[in-house]
Amino acid sequence: MSHRDIIHLNIADFAAGIEACIDPALRNEPLVIAPTGAPRAVVYDMNEPAFKEGIRKGMPLSRVKRQHRGVPVLPPRFNRYERAMKDVFKQGLTYTPAVESGCRDGHLFLDITGTSRLYGPPPDVAFRLKKSVKKSLGLEPIWSLATSKLVAKVATRMVKPLGEYIVGPGEEEAFLGPLPLSLLPGLSKEEIRTATRFNLVRISQIRTLTPAQMDIPFPGRAAAVRRLLKGIDPSPVSPSRPGRLRADHEFADDTNDADELTAGLALMAAALAGRLCSRNETLRSLTLTISYSDGVCHTESAKAQGGLESALFRQSRSLFRAAWKRRVRIRHMALTCTAGPVAPVQADLFASPGPDNSPRTDRLSGAMAEIRARFGNAAVRPAAALAIP
Repeated sequence: MSHRDIIHLNIADFAAGIEACIDPALRNEPLVIAPTGAPRAVVYDMNEPAFKEGIRKGMPLSRVKRQHRGVPVLPPRFNRYERAMKDVFKQGLTYTPAVESGCRDGHLFLDITGTSRLYGPPPDVAFRLKKSVKKSLGLEPIWSLATSKLVAKVATRMVKPLGEYIVGPGEEEAFLGPLPLSLLPGLSKEEIRTATRFNLVRISQIRTLTPAQMDIPFPGRAAAVRRLLKGIDPSPVSPSRPGRLRADHEFADDTNDADELTAGLALMAAALAGRLCSRNETLRSLTLTISYSDGVCHTESAKAQGGLESALFRQSRSLFRAAWKRRVRIRHMALTCTAGPVAPVQADLFASPGPDNSPRTDRLSGAMAEIRARFGNAAVRPAAALAIP
């Protein structure tokens, strides 16, 4: 039976690493990434020296400042991390179109099955990719090679913060057996706590349980967990979907002012509408992600209801009302849409055009897109965006 070659690239402490690359003086000292203006802020990321001092993600910043006086604290800059992640993603596309990455977490999966005749053995590809990332960003990723995403992810956790690991075909069960259960992806914290209460801390210990016994710590999930314990993970490396467009807005200061938030939405909707118009494409779906000052993110999605700027703005406001669930100030927003070619539509002789599909609105959107393409996005701004200078 043929096997897959999955590379998992993991840039440990990604956000802190990016900040240390920009300011090398921070490289060897403890560094914490957390919102500095929020009273209940928690740690978003930290580097390895800070980890060795006991600082963890999600720890209250007030506690960090009290126990570790003098530790530098920088606010998260989500745009900066996303740009770096896009650069890593592009480097992965050099070897295969099957590349899957997070938004700004430093994780990258590549399915390079069947590419040996083009690029050489899979370990060589991983080495070259690591070298390329180090040269372009100054970051040193760890990598692993395995037959599935699950096993590859566990392998990088084994060597963190530096190193590499190869799990050959057929070695999955032997590799996972002696490891602690907490290293296995796909289990909830509650499931791990329940298993620990039964003194089941190793993967090999749980494998010996009967299906009826496994139903106690993993109610209703015994079969699925058993597959995880054996390293069985047929999930594909999902390549990036073509036609996906994205617009971001990062506020100069964290805010929960309704006018400023609305202005940010208007700017993103205008940017996306212009790009859709220039590509002669129409909107298929829309996703809004808002990032709070403490690093927590909320996402809402909806199917498309129109691709013009006014419709995009209206839909983004609806998504925002659904996603804004906390009183914490917002630092960053991202509006992502999938697009596709405009389908030919048979005109209705008797239907009256609505506000978003009248010929005048079409011409106005086209003219605004042309002006922005020629003079920049600041040349024409929606009235709702005037709250932002």
